[in-house]
Amino acid sequence: MGGIAQKHASLFFHENNCKGEKLGLSDKKVEIIYFYSDMHEDEDELSSISKKIIQKRRDIHIHLINIDDPRNEELTELYEVNIVPLLVFLTPRGEIAARLSLPLSAEDVVQEIADRINTGKLPNPAVEERRMKILESLKSISRRNDLTDVIIEQIEADLMESLTESEITELIDSHVSAVNHAIGDLKEVKRVLKRYQKPRNAFVI
Repeated sequence: MGGIAQKHASLFFHENNCKGEKLGLSDKKVEIIYFYSDMHEDEDELSSISKKIIQKRRDIHIHLINIDDPRNEELTELYEVNIVPLLVFLTPRGEIAARLSLPLSAEDVVQEIADRINTGKLPNPAVEERRMKILESLKSISRRNDLTDVIIEQIEADLMESLTESEITELIDSHVSAVNHAIGDLKEVKRVLKRYQKPRNAFVI
């Protein structure tokens, strides 16, 4: 998984539901890319929500990206979209400031993040540096089973959505606790299974 501070990413969309044309970034507006699936959300309803937010906030520009449209595949891959809905916030310079697995209808959160970008609180270089160090360290772990894969993918996803140092600290504490509990549970599973394990030289039908 790539870093959240990917800068000046090229955007491939146009204003009518993002069908694949290239559109430049505004030099004054916070750009919000909303990734969704038309299997779960209605395009017209999302357009209505988008217009409502933009009417209140002239400093926000919203782009709706339907991941089920093949023409949006490149953009979906660029921003490593693994789950929807997903809100990606860009600064006017094109830096990724935040990404949150929330619906566009979470208007209060959208406005709060936009305010933090406009006041220079996002992106946070210290948070980004810490996040990247953790993500790089996780790459060294051997993923020898599906359970390890699931745990690491969840940690990575949570890290990508952490916006402050305190959120990362809480995330680490939470996952350390979860891993400790999982280790304890797995030891119990192993103990139970070994009780019924047949000797290796036994003939198993």
